[in-house]
Amino acid sequence: MSAKKNAPQIAVFAAFVVLLVAALVVCGVYADTCFDNIFTFVSAAIAFLVLSVAIFMFLIFNEGLFFSSTAMTGIFCGTLAILPVAGLVVTLLKAPSDTDSLISAIVLLALGVAFLVYLIIKALVVDLFQPIALNTLNMIMLIAGCVFMLIAALVAIIEKAYVVSSLISATDVLTMLAGAAWARNQKYGKFSNIEGGPYLLFEGKSEGYSAYRIPSLIVMDKDVLNEKNGTHFKDNVLLALVEGRKNSAHDVGVVDMLGKFSLDNGKTWGEQKIIFSFGEEVGKYGNPTVVLDKDNGMLNIVHMSATKATGFNYNTFNIRGKLKDDLTFDWEEPINISLPKDPNIKKGAADGVRADTLMVGPGKAVQIKSGKYDGRIIVPASNNGSSFVIYSDDHGLTWSRSEVAGSGNECEAAVLDNGDVVMVVRDGAGCCDYHPRQFQKLSYSDDGGATWYIKEKFTTLKTPICMASVYNDNGKLMLSYPDSFHTRVNLSVGTTTDGENWTSKLIYGGAAGYSCMDGDKEGNVYLLAEIGKVNYSDAIAFAKLNTKG
Repeated sequence: MSAKKNAPQIAVFAAFVVLLVAALVVCGVYADTCFDNIFTFVSAAIAFLVLSVAIFMFLIFNEGLFFSSTAMTGIFCGTLAILPVAGLVVTLLKAPSDTDSLISAIVLLALGVAFLVYLIIKALVVDLFQPIALNTLNMIMLIAGCVFMLIAALVAIIEKAYVVSSLISATDVLTMLAGAAWARNQKYGKFSNIEGGPYLLFEGKSEGYSAYRIPSLIVMDKDVLNEKNGTHFKDNVLLALVEGRKNSAHDVGVVDMLGKFSLDNGKTWGEQKIIFSFGEEVGKYGNPTVVLDKDNGMLNIVHMSATKATGFNYNTFNIRGKLKDDLTFDWEEPINISLPKDPNIKKGAADGVRADTLMVGPGKAVQIKSGKYDGRIIVPASNNGSSFVIYSDDHGLTWSRSEVAGSGNECEAAVLDNGDVVMVVRDGAGCCDYHPRQFQKLSYSDDGGATWYIKEKFTTLKTPICMASVYNDNGKLMLSYPDSFHTRVNLSVGTTTDGENWTSKLIYGGAAGYSCMDGDKEGNVYLLAEIGKVNYSDAIAFAKLNTKG
């Protein structure tokens, strides 16, 4: 990599080294002149260094998220510099430690404790602050750094070094305030390489929902709808489905499946509609995975649902329905396609998924439209760390399970021009674990998804451990994904014509997560994706991609 491209990281590292040296020098001065007990010196030095390392990690892991990595480095280094610089000034001036200084020290310490507790509860319990929540190690380091600083401030009070205590607490509080001010004031990033849009279809804290996640996009062919359903659409019907999370961005809670329609190829969109909901009961309709059956005009929405009363123990269903001219559906009874439940499995993960859960999609399913397997509906799925598909040859009524394609979970599929099925699979590693260099991987089948002649083929496209979408644009395979090893940022689309050599174009510069692509027979390709100012769950945007070149 070029030095120019890595200038922000170099700036971070250089600033960090300077602060480290300054801290050691100034702490040495403190030890000789201000500290009556070596424990005060040691606790302050350790606290400062832990917080500095934690912020350094935060800046590196979240590169691409900030409005300017260099500016953010300067902001945080400025707050950290308060302790060594002001401490040196106080030392040289020999400031007294009187009663007023004691009161200030206690007030600042109490303020630091209150602010830290508030941030932990707000960002990690009530809701999710993704730049921290996506990296467990960094989260622990940041919290530990702040806690150590407050402990060091308390030790200084006990040792009657009141001014020093105030400086430690002030550094801690201002560092937290700098992060909070950045998160509050950062704007949406910029889109590029698109022809239409972008349109923020769903934005958090609006229309009755705290957050929107898990985009699913389908282009319903007007000819199929009109011929099979007796409708009168003049253009294809675009349907954008999402999970509407009422109270927070957490994976379980009050979660409805919502939708918006477009009748003019994505130029304008209708009002938000509730597709499925448990109403007042706490529960979730999730992982919408959709496909339009070309043979009967029915939309299949394969999904998972559960309620709090069942411990969010998901069942998996296919619901088939016919779209009418007024953009409502005639739904049939749900078809339960769950795996057998194991009574010995008691707990699920944070998202409620258990070892006996049939996890589908999310995004879109596919239908083979010619050849030996003409009409077969294929739904990417996973269970207990293995990826595969379920497929139906009777229009979604009954289902078979393929052999295992490989390890992983969330996945999406496309049908190639030669009839092969290709599936992109999210790696099974934990998204909060440290994963410096991992890549998007594909599986290939030449028998309609029943078996896989290539189980895991790694591409050159990065992954921060996140669901990706795949689409075949007339022989050009496209994959939308966050282009980062570390965190969910920089929504990009990679393309290949030979399955080996990939080129990638940036679509959105900023926080970005799940996405779903679909297109029409006229060659238009559309994208529905999670984007944000700071959190990738801030909004879900729609855009028409520029597929030229």
